[in-house]
Amino acid sequence: MSINPPKEGVLTWNAEGNEGGVYHSRKLHVPSESSGVTVGRGYDLRRKTSALIRKDLASAGLRPDVISKLVNAISLKGQQAKQFIIDNDLIDYQISTDAQLKLFKISYDFEASEVKRICTKADVVKKYGNTDWSNLDKTIKEVLVDLKFRGDYTPAAREYLQESIVNNDLDGFKKIITNRSLWARVPADRFNKRVKYVR
Repeated sequence: MSINPPKEGVLTWNAEGNEGGVYHSRKLHVPSESSGVTVGRGYDLRRKTSALIRKDLASAGLRPDVISKLVNAISLKGQQAKQFIIDNDLIDYQISTDAQLKLFKISYDFEASEVKRICTKADVVKKYGNTDWSNLDKTIKEVLVDLKFRGDYTPAAREYLQESIVNNDLDGFKKIITNRSLWARVPADRFNKRVKYVR
């Protein structure tokens, strides 16, 4: 069983979970009051459809009986999601390292495609200019996807971020990412991981 990180998304992988300890991410968990039941590193069931959950969890190798339980966690968040884990006798259930990696890739690829879609939307291009996604600096891309993954790549964030993205300006991007006053709502641990990654 390998716990090697993915080829893409190492920043997000490290921020979204741990192997062992109190925050062991291969067990079902609810990271925050706005999160749903989360499987592995960032695969949150809350806003997904039953069909998508069934497809993704089956492709990751989860057992059909567990999948049948987990589809009932759709729309649950916070305390309700935590209670769901208890009520369905899933406290000790954990996924394999391989399943965790597969589910992370599914989540990460989706968020990456969303960032690309946002950067190339007509209104964003009109306001900030065109982003050359295929040639965008790898560090900028990784942090951008992490911002989207946690819900921090908002229209307000684009007001100060997008120019450096359009210009593929890593130094300018770093100044924004490391400015704590711009990211007051981001937990300190996540902020610090991003700062360390861009430096």
